[in-house]
Amino acid sequence: MTNISRVSLEDSLYVLQLARETALAQNRQTQANRMGPLVEQMRGLVANPPQTTTPPSTGEMGQTDFKTLLGISQAKASQTPSIVESTSSALERNRLIGAMSEANMSDVDIARQFSMSREEVQLVLSFQQRK
Repeated sequence: MTNISRVSLEDSLYVLQLARETALAQNRQTQANRMGPLVEQMRGLVANPPQTTTPPSTGEMGQTDFKTLLGISQAKASQTPSIVESTSSALERNRLIGAMSEANMSDVDIARQFSMSREEVQLVLSFQQRK
């Protein structure tokens, strides 16, 4: 398969929208504002998924849709080098990891989504269980 399925894109959009709405509900306006452009980019991908003619180089992570999302994420990260913002970004990532795990997503799939090792995901989850 050379494209990320529409269902996967819609699921990813749903997770991003949920994370943004959670930030708004918790009165974290700055975090919600940072997620706004990413949600809009994802909406565009869901509405008009790009078509590729070459097979992916390394499974899901080699597909152009994933690379587009990764590029957007890296561009946003390079614009916010502050230690405080990177800490909140890590906390946000850890919350998403917890939410994905609670939604019965496997450790391997979560690790792929965040370009982490499975052990790192398990460490985050075990830390969250201790709280």
